[in-house]
Amino acid sequence: MPINQINSQLAFEKLINNKKSFLIDVRTSEEHHFVGIVDSTKFDNRMILLPWQTLPNMQLNPNFSQELLNKFSLDSELFFLCRTGGRSQQSALLANQLGFNYCHNIINGFEGDLDNNGQRGNINGWKASNLSWRQS
Repeated sequence: MPINQINSQLAFEKLINNKKSFLIDVRTSEEHHFVGIVDSTKFDNRMILLPWQTLPNMQLNPNFSQELLNKFSLDSELFFLCRTGGRSQQSALLANQLGFNYCHNIINGFEGDLDNNGQRGNINGWKASNLSWRQS
């Protein structure tokens, strides 16, 4: 089953309006600390930080699947977020293979594409959409 590709604004609206929806930020803890994280207070803190990969070697998180299965029911609506949409797509595909039926990849992720100056967070993605986020 293909994964639904959704922009950050629409994902934010769905998270606010559906109490069975959850944001899963699959970036590393280092990214959360240095770049920032979503402020999930507007959707009742229905967010978890669950790295898809871990530093220093960016190895796949061996606990990822079990964490999803332990924390969510298969009918939960899950929105996956990473830096630019790649790892979140892989995570959503895995969740779908595990039996989760409502998986979404937030295209352009938290930081989005590079601008003409080689910087992220200015063109698209969660931050550039002026959605709630904070430095951690």
